[in-house]
Amino acid sequence: MTSVFISYLQSEAKDEKIEQLIHLLEKSNIRVIIDERDLQIGDDLPLFMEKNLVESEFIIVILTSGYKKRADSRQGGVGYEASIMAASLSKNEAVNKFLPVIFEPYRDEIVPVFLASKLASDLSDGFETITFKRAFEKLERTILGISTTSQSSQELASKKVVKVTDKSDLMLASVDDDENTQIMLIRIDSDEVTQPLNDGTPGSALYSVPFHLNHYPNQTWQQIFLQKWRFPSQFTTMHRGNIARINGDLIILDGTTIEEVRDYHLRTLKLVIQETNKQYKQLIIKEQKRQEQAIDIKNKQREKVQSVINDLNF
Repeated sequence: MTSVFISYLQSEAKDEKIEQLIHLLEKSNIRVIIDERDLQIGDDLPLFMEKNLVESEFIIVILTSGYKKRADSRQGGVGYEASIMAASLSKNEAVNKFLPVIFEPYRDEIVPVFLASKLASDLSDGFETITFKRAFEKLERTILGISTTSQSSQELASKKVVKVTDKSDLMLASVDDDENTQIMLIRIDSDEVTQPLNDGTPGSALYSVPFHLNHYPNQTWQQIFLQKWRFPSQFTTMHRGNIARINGDLIILDGTTIEEVRDYHLRTLKLVIQETNKQYKQLIIKEQKRQEQAIDIKNKQREKVQSVINDLNF
């Protein structure tokens, strides 16, 4: 039986969500280990954490702002668990073992540094929603080692987006496109920051600052981002809507300084990314509902035709 250890900050974790997650995992014949339930009076807490972090096939990490704070500063039990997990990742030991899970909208303020590059399972929607069920199914398949190619062609077909267009005639690749609902900034590499010309001409003191992202955003996400960067919901007097561009997994602010990034642009950039993720997810959910309605209409028509055929005498 596959075993999963859940690492979380008890004071912030949503009990109902935790209980539902445990129920669904155990219903799938997955052994769940959680300190609140499995620790006994007199047990050695550090030994319990070490043993289960090492021996469990997977570690589910429930992301919250408090968890991030304690993990990054290595405080308390969360900090101790984070140090073990970070050490394992730094040695490339079972890099796919750690599975971030979110019960709230995705934002970089809840992601510990050691998990910044990992895709999280978004279980923030209600239990009965399609998005929750599909997100859990994907998490379940990961834990049980079930490839998506083992699903029936009919199931896969129902999840494909034939065509979704907005005013820019853009297409979504898949309704399970989780990567593009969870784009976030990771780092700036100083070697990639360009040098200013400083030749006395207007703007010659400015240069390009590239930001690495945790995933490659698709074309639809990029278009939403660029539009929101031009007209952000909140911005400073130093904001310039024409300096952002995207190249691969980089957002590049072309025509600024690192001081401006620190004092003005970073705050706006994080807000725009968060709002872009939100709008992209809404677009995915809208398309899911449209597809399901289309499939339901098609199925009802088939049932109606078949019912009439069954009544025919040849």
